[in-house]
Amino acid sequence: MTTVVVVDTKTKGLPEALDAVFAPWGGLNGVIPHHDGTVYLKPNAVHFTPHAFTDARVLEAVLAYLRDHGYTRLAVMESCSAGSLTRLVFKAIGYTALCRRYRAEPVYLDEGPTTEVDLRDGTRIHVSKRLHDHIVNRGDNFYLGLPKLKTHSMSTVTLGVKNQQAFPVPEDRMTCHDHDTLHRRLAALYDLTQPDFCLVEGLTATAHGHIVPDALLDRRVVPMNLLIGGRDTLAVDAVGARVLGYRVDEVDHLRLCADWGLGEADLDAIDVRGVPLGRFTERLPCELVGHYHPEVHWVVGRTKACVEGCLGNSQAMHELLYADHGGRGGWTLVCGTGFEAHDLEGLEGDVLVVGPCACEEVGEALRRRYPERRVYLVPEHNDLMNNLRCQCRLMGLTPIKLAPLPLWRAAFALLQALWHGKTARIPPPFG
Repeated sequence: MTTVVVVDTKTKGLPEALDAVFAPWGGLNGVIPHHDGTVYLKPNAVHFTPHAFTDARVLEAVLAYLRDHGYTRLAVMESCSAGSLTRLVFKAIGYTALCRRYRAEPVYLDEGPTTEVDLRDGTRIHVSKRLHDHIVNRGDNFYLGLPKLKTHSMSTVTLGVKNQQAFPVPEDRMTCHDHDTLHRRLAALYDLTQPDFCLVEGLTATAHGHIVPDALLDRRVVPMNLLIGGRDTLAVDAVGARVLGYRVDEVDHLRLCADWGLGEADLDAIDVRGVPLGRFTERLPCELVGHYHPEVHWVVGRTKACVEGCLGNSQAMHELLYADHGGRGGWTLVCGTGFEAHDLEGLEGDVLVVGPCACEEVGEALRRRYPERRVYLVPEHNDLMNNLRCQCRLMGLTPIKLAPLPLWRAAFALLQALWHGKTARIPPPFG
């Protein structure tokens, strides 16, 4: 049977917990052969807000553990959410300092040359050439997935399989991000290449979606004190989803991976060792809290508005900008499809129209109806850069000041990324 280990880190220190995770395979050296390749770690560093990323304490423990066991060629790779820079996120959350301390190479997948690959869902994407040459065709390299235990408002959970959503360059992450395509894209990315081992950081679990505003931490962060690991990432995700309170058939991208024969997802066929799953009886909500500015008017299409795309992205970004940065209201956001004439009457303030459906159906009509207003159009499901740019303008915020870094450090990270061939899509730093 496929084995997945669930370890309580509260009763064990992190090194002892890592011993327990790797024990069924004869320890770490039984999992990672000693050879001339590089061990690539792929944490979830989607954003710099607390508890949105793999806890730096676990990343440090894993890097130290690898070095203690004789692995000297180490790399930490990621491409953060669009609208930011991975180089900046690494600096903000402490990953840069950890890479320096443990002599691991930081690999920013949103920088440098790219190459095209075809996916099982029939689409073609661009990925970092480094990723293509060292992970998709990895030879002696070893790929260790290091995701965080999180629910997700668009994909229900985000664990080892969804951790690979970082692989398309930011430009290509705008597509296949609606109700009909997101889960197939996630499964297709997992079909492209799978981690050799997956280790889920569950010191805390994130409820109510994937980005956690500081102001809402008490409602969205649940202490768990867990590590979950195994060779089969799909099996690890099935166990992780169960810990969060979800069945595999409730998580479409996991169900698709199982249907495509990409691993084991049946809990009855998985040997779960360590903490018994019966301990986990709570279902952590995946929907956002819904903490939106009371003076922002939402006009949502009656026929369709995808939480996996234009609606969900707009809500998650707005919640963060309002809760943590005090963004102002007095404006209107329009998304979805299927509007009636009176839906568009008497709109408040300037207008942001998000998504191809709304832009095509009512975008130009709103510009004609409100010629004295600013009417911004963001004609993609998942254009986080332009969505962020427009919401910052409407809310009176400056994009570069959102990062928890001194202005000069954020600006220097941008200059470094530009020098190294930035593919990240970020808004103008000062709006």
